[in-house]
Amino acid sequence: ACTASVFGAITSVSAADGLSITAETKTVKPGSEFTIDISLAGVPSSGVAGLDFAVKYDSSVFEVTGVTEGAVSKTSDKQVEGFTSNLATNVANGAVSVLWATGQISSNASWIKTDGVLLTLNCKAVKAGEAKVEITKGTRKDATSIDAVVEGLKVVNPAATAGTIKITDETAVDPTKTPDPTKTPDPTKTPDDTTGAKLGDVNVDGKVDITDISVLSIAIVDKKTDGFKAEAKANSDVDKDGEIGLTDLSTIKQFVSKVITEWPKA
Repeated sequence: ACTASVFGAITSVSAADGLSITAETKTVKPGSEFTIDISLAGVPSSGVAGLDFAVKYDSSVFEVTGVTEGAVSKTSDKQVEGFTSNLATNVANGAVSVLWATGQISSNASWIKTDGVLLTLNCKAVKAGEAKVEITKGTRKDATSIDAVVEGLKVVNPAATAGTIKITDETAVDPTKTPDPTKTPDPTKTPDDTTGAKLGDVNVDGKVDITDISVLSIAIVDKKTDGFKAEAKANSDVDKDGEIGLTDLSTIKQFVSKVITEWPKA
């Protein structure tokens, strides 16, 4: 459903060579609330259609209490029905999973076109110390790199610049108050491969990522899911109700952003 012809001639991947994702560096006091900006720079003129990465940090030094959408994330996008934002995040176990994917692939008018803040982490300092804020590949088992989708649906690996949060001991922390214990997550279940199909792998390339979300989004909007081949149909119908629709798209988006870590039971 998404071909190079939709975008015209494919430019060289070098057009996105300068793209980078950077975490802010700052000094704060123990016990204080603060923010960390995660920003994009070197955005190509053609724009960015999707981003898939994680922000990792030492949760014993500071905790992330929430995420605020940044200015460059709020593109003039006509959302796929059922979604209110292109940005999806999940905070768990010292990492923030980040997915940005537009519902408009046939035109780059609503892609990210400018440098700036993609999202802001709302944080609280737990104790004095120093912690890196690293930009890494997604936290799913099948994530292999920091991914960005650019012109021609080319997937490139942006440069990543870590930030550093230094928490000084100028203000004492209440010694009777300890951080909430980290909950042990349930073991992550991988998609069911027993039938030869991999749930969520819409473009049948062996992995589930933002490209699958993009392909399925445009196919649903253009009502072209009936044209999927048998394996793509089986992979796209993640709730196994015999139909491919917004429920399947929403589930795949939640899986890629790690809001959920297993597929619904058939």
